[in-house]
Amino acid sequence: MRYNDSVQLLQSNGKAGASIVKYRYEKIKKIMLMIIREAGIISFEELSNRTLRRLTPFDGNNMWYMEAIVTDLEARGQLECPLLNGQLFVKYAG
Repeated sequence: MRYNDSVQLLQSNGKAGASIVKYRYEKIKKIMLMIIREAGIISFEELSNRTLRRLTPFDGNNMWYMEAIVTDLEARGQLECPLLNGQLFVKYAG
Protein backbone atom coordinates (compact mmCIF):
# COMPACT_ATOMS: atom_id res chain seq x y z
CA MET A 1 0.00 0.00 0.00
CA ARG A 2 1.40 3.36 -1.00
CA TYR A 3 1.10 6.15 1.55
CA ASN A 4 -0.82 8.38 -0.89
CA ASP A 5 -3.51 5.76 -1.74
CA SER A 6 -6.92 6.93 -0.60
CA VAL A 7 -10.30 5.54 0.43
CA GLN A 8 -13.59 7.09 -0.71
CA LEU A 9 -15.82 7.29 2.36
CA LEU A 10 -19.57 6.75 2.22
CA GLN A 11 -22.07 8.91 4.05
CA SER A 12 -25.07 7.47 5.91
CA ASN A 13 -27.28 8.27 2.90
CA GLY A 14 -25.02 6.10 0.69
CA LYS A 15 -23.54 9.06 -1.18
CA ALA A 16 -19.81 9.56 -1.56
CA GLY A 17 -18.14 11.49 1.22
CA ALA A 18 -14.60 12.70 1.68
CA SER A 19 -11.53 10.76 0.61
CA ILE A 20 -8.89 10.03 3.20
CA VAL A 21 -5.44 8.46 3.13
CA LYS A 22 -5.89 4.68 3.08
CA TYR A 23 -3.08 4.05 5.58
CA ARG A 24 -4.78 6.32 8.13
CA TYR A 25 -8.21 4.80 7.41
CA GLU A 26 -6.94 1.24 7.86
CA LYS A 27 -5.03 2.04 11.04
CA ILE A 28 -7.96 3.77 12.78
CA LYS A 29 -10.47 1.18 11.49
CA LYS A 30 -8.37 -1.72 12.80
CA ILE A 31 -8.13 -0.21 16.28
CA MET A 32 -11.82 0.67 16.45
CA LEU A 33 -13.00 -2.74 15.23
CA MET A 34 -10.77 -4.47 17.77
CA ILE A 35 -12.30 -2.38 20.56
CA ILE A 36 -15.86 -3.02 19.33
CA ARG A 37 -15.16 -6.76 19.05
CA GLU A 38 -13.92 -6.81 22.66
CA ALA A 39 -16.85 -4.73 23.98
CA GLY A 40 -19.73 -6.11 21.91
CA ILE A 41 -21.53 -2.77 22.11
CA ILE A 42 -19.88 0.46 23.21
CA SER A 43 -20.81 4.13 23.39
CA PHE A 44 -19.24 6.25 20.68
CA GLU A 45 -17.73 8.41 23.41
CA GLU A 46 -15.99 5.45 25.05
CA LEU A 47 -14.93 4.06 21.66
CA SER A 48 -13.39 7.44 20.84
CA ASN A 49 -11.57 7.63 24.18
CA ARG A 50 -10.13 4.11 23.85
CA THR A 51 -9.16 4.64 20.21
CA LEU A 52 -7.42 7.94 20.95
CA ARG A 53 -5.35 6.28 23.68
CA ARG A 54 -4.06 3.73 21.12
CA LEU A 55 -3.38 6.15 18.25
CA THR A 56 -0.13 7.96 17.73
CA PRO A 57 -0.55 11.68 17.03
CA PHE A 58 -0.66 12.76 13.39
CA ASP A 59 -1.64 15.85 11.46
CA GLY A 60 -5.38 16.23 11.34
CA ASN A 61 -8.31 15.86 13.66
CA ASN A 62 -8.42 12.33 15.07
CA MET A 63 -12.04 12.79 16.22
CA TRP A 64 -13.14 13.76 12.70
CA TYR A 65 -11.45 10.67 11.28
CA MET A 66 -13.13 8.41 13.85
CA GLU A 67 -16.59 9.88 13.19
CA ALA A 68 -16.07 9.65 9.42
CA ILE A 69 -14.89 6.03 9.58
CA VAL A 70 -17.75 4.92 11.85
CA THR A 71 -20.22 6.60 9.47
CA ASP A 72 -18.53 4.90 6.51
CA LEU A 73 -18.62 1.45 8.13
CA GLU A 74 -22.28 1.95 9.07
CA ALA A 75 -23.09 2.95 5.45
CA ARG A 76 -21.29 -0.20 4.24
CA GLY A 77 -23.39 -2.36 6.59
CA GLN A 78 -20.50 -3.43 8.83
CA LEU A 79 -21.58 -1.47 11.92
CA GLU A 80 -24.83 -0.36 13.53
CA CYS A 81 -25.10 2.82 15.56
CA PRO A 82 -28.21 2.70 17.74
CA LEU A 83 -29.24 5.62 19.91
CA LEU A 84 -29.90 4.37 23.45
CA ASN A 85 -31.09 6.73 26.18
CA GLY A 86 -29.93 9.70 24.11
CA GLN A 87 -26.41 8.32 23.66
CA LEU A 88 -24.89 6.95 20.45
CA PHE A 89 -23.61 3.37 20.66
CA VAL A 90 -21.63 1.32 18.15
CA LYS A 91 -21.74 -2.43 17.50
CA TYR A 92 -21.17 -4.92 14.70
CA ALA A 93 -24.10 -5.18 12.30
CA GLY A 94 -26.28 -8.26 12.47
